[in-house]
Amino acid sequence: MIRINTNTRIAIIGGGISGLVIAHRLQKKGYKNVTVFEKSNILGGKLHTIFYRNKSYEMGALFGMPCQKHLKTLMKEFNIKADGPKLSRVNYDIKGNEIMRIPKELLGDFVRELNRLPDVLVKYKSLEKINIHNIEEELMLPFSRWCEINKFNVLKTVYAHYITSYGLGHIEIIPAVYVLRILNYDNLMSFMELPDFCTWKDGVFTLIECLSNKIDDVRLTQNVNSIHITENKTILVQTDFGLDEFDKVIITSSYNHFKGLFNDKKMLFFMDNIKYQNYTVYAFITEKVPNKCGFVLENIPMIRKGHILIWNSRWGVSSDKELVMVYAYNNPKNSMETALNIIKDDLTELGFHNSILYQYRNWHQCPYVDSSILREGFYDKMETIQGKNNVYIAGEIMSTITMDNCIRYSNYLVDSYF
Repeated sequence: MIRINTNTRIAIIGGGISGLVIAHRLQKKGYKNVTVFEKSNILGGKLHTIFYRNKSYEMGALFGMPCQKHLKTLMKEFNIKADGPKLSRVNYDIKGNEIMRIPKELLGDFVRELNRLPDVLVKYKSLEKINIHNIEEELMLPFSRWCEINKFNVLKTVYAHYITSYGLGHIEIIPAVYVLRILNYDNLMSFMELPDFCTWKDGVFTLIECLSNKIDDVRLTQNVNSIHITENKTILVQTDFGLDEFDKVIITSSYNHFKGLFNDKKMLFFMDNIKYQNYTVYAFITEKVPNKCGFVLENIPMIRKGHILIWNSRWGVSSDKELVMVYAYNNPKNSMETALNIIKDDLTELGFHNSILYQYRNWHQCPYVDSSILREGFYDKMETIQGKNNVYIAGEIMSTITMDNCIRYSNYLVDSYF
């Protein structure tokens, strides 16, 4: 049993959902000196809500799902209701014509593959663990290859629709372990059953606001430049405004800025090989907004990078101008002007009129390492450095993206080490 020194000074780097859940849990355990550093002027990270004409719109995370028990537990704790708009899903071609996700002639094969999926997944014991550890060799393969081995030819396409569209990567590259943790069986079935997604009238930022109101020491616009271990094993956190001393540090933001902490060639190599998705969310003021959430399936292949994958009207048709949210990967070959023109042309093809850019956010999200780095023991190494020099690692690389996974891993970290 871990003995708690409630006077331990703990710094948390990053004010996204992981950092705030960790801070809240530490305070509930009795820790009195917990400080959150966030370089932005707002908390939340990809839980980023904006408002237009007194209505909320999401620039990052869109929704939760009924099967996500850790998210539901957090909502219950703060008496947060899923009182937002209902989301519908319609699939389109690039001309704005509605199409079927799965051709009729393949529906029988799809049902048979879906029924077989649980029996295949049960043999991967690593998927049952909260922490990513002892990964089976097959799960280190790109997800498309994993599907080929297990003869999931139709299911592979369905997974790609969700994983790629939501900015989580392309299944030809992303190892299967990430895909199957992000879109586990329960989540997949929730999508299949067209559930009432958890949305919030005042946006997903409602979760962040409730958490931050419980945390005593949150420091915005304080970018952490470096972290140093002293001879006495305390930790100096350097911001633009000076030095602060702590006993423990938890890093939930990008780790590349703090690679020097680990002083281990293998660890530095691993850190250099963490990759991210470059995904952009646009908010357009436009006319003739359909009351739907549209998936443009023809834009999923990598060759179509830069084109619209999803558009979401959220609040539906208005007789006046309305805001529509548009999601696309950023093609590094394109200038910002070129990227914007591609999106505007896509909107015109889909039937939107007079679209004007209102805001945009470019996200570096869904961190992962490729198959070769997994085989070299990336996550086994990550486990061995937890707590070394009183430094801990959390956030998306450890939990995999989704609000529920981030909350679950944050709880696990606090329970395991504090």
